[in-house]
Amino acid sequence: MARPLVYVLIAVVIVAAVGSWMLVNPSGANPYNSQDVTFPASDGVKISATWYTPETIKPPFKSVILIHEYSGDMHDWDSFIPQFTNRSYAVLAIDMRGFGQSQSVPRTGEYYDNLIKDVEGAVTYLQSRSDVDPNRIGVVGAQLGGTVAYASSVYVKGVKAVVAISPSSDVGSRLIGENVTDFHPSNIMFQYLDTERTNVQPLIDKAVDPYVRLYRPESPAVRASGIALLNRDLRAFGDLLRYLDQNL
Repeated sequence: MARPLVYVLIAVVIVAAVGSWMLVNPSGANPYNSQDVTFPASDGVKISATWYTPETIKPPFKSVILIHEYSGDMHDWDSFIPQFTNRSYAVLAIDMRGFGQSQSVPRTGEYYDNLIKDVEGAVTYLQSRSDVDPNRIGVVGAQLGGTVAYASSVYVKGVKAVVAISPSSDVGSRLIGENVTDFHPSNIMFQYLDTERTNVQPLIDKAVDPYVRLYRPESPAVRASGIALLNRDLRAFGDLLRYLDQNL
């Protein structure tokens, strides 16, 4: 009796995985246009990015700014671009200052807190484009990028919705609201593993009505955070897309 039960459980897992994949990639087609762009951060630092637009959707676009992890770059998000554009989102994937093709700067002193200026520049750039809906701009970030996305909901005018994936509460000071009056992040979704709870909870506690998605993978083999969480747990990316659909 045990063996048939195992087969049934395996079949259930396969069906669930296929269903999740169809949710995030419904058509199987990946039509989009891309363009390498540069723009100044709000303090003048040159930021490099790639601008992706859906090929079959007419502008103005609802747009998402993607912020990578520490030691990564904009290409960390490459595998997700087709799913965003298939979902009718335009995407601005940026290299944070000091990473990728963006201007090199010392990663000392107020480096982390200054990253919010990269998002300010990205939003200003998007709002200057005639093909962007200036009232429908979201920010998605992972790990360090998640903390920057989190802070952008407070500091950056024009950000409508935020997703913070595995953000850290021990990076920077202004990013996490230390000694900042009226620091109340809002319109924000948190995604993280149960093993990250201690690090993420202080950020959740400061947020206004946050939407929290905690993941407890059944297998230790899929215990990954940040962008790796999206790669290894299809539930997570489906949750991200649904949140943006409902709030952007």
